[in-house]
Amino acid sequence: MLKDKKTIILVLTIFMAIFLAGCKEEKEESAIIEQEPEIVINDEETNIETIDSQDNQEEQEEKKEGVPSPISGIYTSEENIHKRPFAVMLDNQKHARPQAGLDQAEVVYEVLAEGWITRYMAIFLINEPDLIGPVRSARPYFLDKAMEYDALYIHDGGSPQALSDIKKLKMADISAQSRGKDTFWRKNHKKRPHNEYTSTAAIRKAAKRSGYRQTVNFETLKFNEEEQTINGDSLIYVKIPYDKNYKPSFKYDEDEGLYYRYINDKPHLDESSKKHLIAENIIIQKTQTKVIDSAGRREIKLVGKGEGFFITKGELRKIIWEKKSRRGITKFFYEDGEEICLNPGVTWIELIPTNFKIITE
Repeated sequence: MLKDKKTIILVLTIFMAIFLAGCKEEKEESAIIEQEPEIVINDEETNIETIDSQDNQEEQEEKKEGVPSPISGIYTSEENIHKRPFAVMLDNQKHARPQAGLDQAEVVYEVLAEGWITRYMAIFLINEPDLIGPVRSARPYFLDKAMEYDALYIHDGGSPQALSDIKKLKMADISAQSRGKDTFWRKNHKKRPHNEYTSTAAIRKAAKRSGYRQTVNFETLKFNEEEQTINGDSLIYVKIPYDKNYKPSFKYDEDEGLYYRYINDKPHLDESSKKHLIAENIIIQKTQTKVIDSAGRREIKLVGKGEGFFITKGELRKIIWEKKSRRGITKFFYEDGEEICLNPGVTWIELIPTNFKIITE
């Protein structure tokens, strides 16, 4: 009987030990199961926040890597801003379109030439297009704008007054009239005279051969460090009706914060890249304009003061412009006298006669 009791006690003892060990293992396993999901979730959330923060910081640093261009505020390597800007006269006759290289210009001027045909002058500094054109002739009022950037001036001939002024003003002139086919050449896809082209490399080589100064010396406009609105009237669309075949317009894309450019209501594309041309800033400058000869050549008064409009970030404000000399910079002010600050990016400057009416929405 005693032996039976001892056997029962031994069995019960072993059973309890096994039971308690099993409970301990179950509790420990349960604790691990409850904690693992929590740890994983916290790690994922932390990683996502860290990655997002790093991505945003890297995007900002990439956008601002280097130094701002003095003519566009776009960030670039420091060596780029110490090169000399160059200004290229570009054909805008309907048979010359589309133009090559405009998508890489930092500033583009559009001004009337003979009749109601407009012509472009594109300013380049930080970008180096492999193809630029079609190249056309000079006009005196374009010289006034090119000198604002201390720019190399690229053209094919010009009006008698323009050619005289180029010599008198001692401009760094690179003309197809005095250069070889290694600087200017014609392409067969367009008819003469709307088929003459050049490149950044060709321009730089020509400037070096001529011994032109490579350093720059010019006053710059003001730029915001970050994109800003201007507390103006809403403007999502503007058209400048120079003539029936010359009706440029800009449409605002709210998502991108940019204006897309159109010619006669069709997208204005670059010939080489096929990119739709854009503008961060649009300046419309009203000028006193008159025809001065039987060929329809014009005198456009750019030294002095006048009115205009500044358009950026879906807004428009009236401005006053002032230029004190032919070489001096054109400054732009709001009506209260505050100098405007451009947003970093491409600027299109449309020069129009004082009696022109623009169309806005």
